[in-house]
Amino acid sequence: MSENYKKWMAYELAWIAGYRRKLMRTTTHITIPAVLVFMTAFLGLLSFVDRMDPADAFYGGLGGFLVGAVICGFFYLCLRFGLRSSKYQRLIQRAVEGLELPPGEEEQLVSELLAAVDNPKQRFYFEMNSMNSKGTPARFVLTPHYACLFGGYPYAILVRLADIGEIRPGEEKKLETRRGAATRTASLLTLHSIGFYRRDRVDRGFGPEDLPDEAMGFFSQRIRDQALEMLRAQTGLVRNSAE
Repeated sequence: MSENYKKWMAYELAWIAGYRRKLMRTTTHITIPAVLVFMTAFLGLLSFVDRMDPADAFYGGLGGFLVGAVICGFFYLCLRFGLRSSKYQRLIQRAVEGLELPPGEEEQLVSELLAAVDNPKQRFYFEMNSMNSKGTPARFVLTPHYACLFGGYPYAILVRLADIGEIRPGEEKKLETRRGAATRTASLLTLHSIGFYRRDRVDRGFGPEDLPDEAMGFFSQRIRDQALEMLRAQTGLVRNSAE
């Protein structure tokens, strides 16, 4: 692993660390106390109503607190496990490996991404906002040879522009479900996408319904179009979806 690669990885982990701290702080300062108060009050009140005995209310509330503590403890451990730095590092490394770069080109990728950090013309920051993504930080980066999206799903999407023959915008309806402790809420939203088609497929020809080889998804059409305009200006490969 080169020094530039280590420097880039350190930047990526520091960039997402702010979100991890914010999420953990919200969990420990708001979510967990709210659950404990609710469980204590609910079971305490339920026990009191049953026999109108303050002692029952006390023991019921204590039981509710203990049940809430178990639930919160399990949730906290799962969250800490899901937000560990090694997970994000592995997801980024997997995206780099997925490019199957020729020997020596990985260093070019890393150098261009590091250069884009201080160049606002090559990147912009935004937040992913949907039912399951409230304020998740994201970043679109366009270097001379690569297009990259960090913070979406998958977490890191890297595209080698030399392999691409056409770029098209797209839209699809997506049913998103959020599960709570005892409820499940579903919502229909529009996912705005940028599809990348490899040169060999463009040469053979394909229809408007054919799926892209790689795609980036955005919950905001405005943000998607901002990334699309950067790609159009640099590559000249962007086509209307209807063409």
